[in-house]
Amino acid sequence: MKNVREHPVLTIAILAVLVVLVGVVVKLFNGEAKGGVRKDRVTSVSTIMPIRKDLEVRLTYTADVQPYQQVNIFSRVDGYISKIYVDKGDFVKTNQVLVEIDHTDYLHAVNRARANLAATRADVMRQEAAIRNAKLTLDRTQALLKDQFIAQQDLDNAQATHEMAVAQLESLRAQVRQMEVQLQQAETNLTYSYIRAPFAGYVAVRNLDAGSSVNGSTGSTSTMSRGILVLHDIGTVRVLLDIVERDVPLVKIGQRAELHADAYPARTFEGTLARIVQALDRTTRTMTVEVDLPNPEHALKAGMFARVDLVVGTHHDALQIPIDAVTRLESDQYVYTVQNGKARKVPIVMGARSDLLVEVTQGLTGTEPVIVSGKDLVTDGAAVEARPVETPLAPATPLPSPKS
Repeated sequence: MKNVREHPVLTIAILAVLVVLVGVVVKLFNGEAKGGVRKDRVTSVSTIMPIRKDLEVRLTYTADVQPYQQVNIFSRVDGYISKIYVDKGDFVKTNQVLVEIDHTDYLHAVNRARANLAATRADVMRQEAAIRNAKLTLDRTQALLKDQFIAQQDLDNAQATHEMAVAQLESLRAQVRQMEVQLQQAETNLTYSYIRAPFAGYVAVRNLDAGSSVNGSTGSTSTMSRGILVLHDIGTVRVLLDIVERDVPLVKIGQRAELHADAYPARTFEGTLARIVQALDRTTRTMTVEVDLPNPEHALKAGMFARVDLVVGTHHDALQIPIDAVTRLESDQYVYTVQNGKARKVPIVMGARSDLLVEVTQGLTGTEPVIVSGKDLVTDGAAVEARPVETPLAPATPLPSPKS
């Protein structure tokens, strides 16, 4: 306080300077708050020219790889498993023996049916001989009656005996046919005791071991039963795609599909849309389509996760820009172009997308440099220094030159 009283002029001068400095700071702060970027500030940005080339329209979905054929192997006869000739991971050929059921009882049944058939055929032969004898007796009786050596009753008896012998022969022949069917059934059961592969493929699952009891009726009464083995055919694989309702008109049988699996990041597997379920699921409002993909090297396995691109058409001479150049704000989509050293905000409408490029259907003419790097640092009308970026994607169709 003493110093202030001794030097009042100096104190007043210092206070005045402080007031001026505070005013300048406040003015600068308000100016930046109102005007944003200082007028003399120029932002350096990277730009790229839109390109025109054909663009494949793709529908991208995710799905699980499934075997072309899959079957649970059951036994068609009752018994105990005698031998299992294959294990998980083994490749089997069509008609190869996979499992053997103990067939002792079925072999006995075949032998018994053969013996019964042979005995019945012997009865047929004896009856045929009896018919021949009855026919001779009937002929002699007819001759004797003609000469009136015997009565009519004797002829009637001979006729009845012959007819009875013929009827007995027909009965025995019917028994032969029945025995033949029984023999065929016994041989079939014996054949079923050797379980064979219905198609070539890999054993994916083995549920039972030798000595396990199996029931021939299990496979026909329970679709959820595990079975003895599970066999997969992956020479061709399939994927099921659930197409959303708005894309249903785009899909057609025969369209090309490309599959990418995480297990093979550098490979693209090509297939064909083979089947379309001509109905939508009421719950999800989607329609299932099926894509078949040749898999001769068996590289794709059942259960693999895959991303599938279904090529449903081509947009010719489409105007395209990098997807990174697009800014999305809620429902708005826009890019920044460079015009006369200024950044200009241009709303756009996007179309199909392919890899890192996106089609622009409205908003651009194709002659404007589009800001790719630095778009988040500028606003509409901001001064920019544009640096063109080299791109490996040269336009397939030359762009028209800017109008002078």
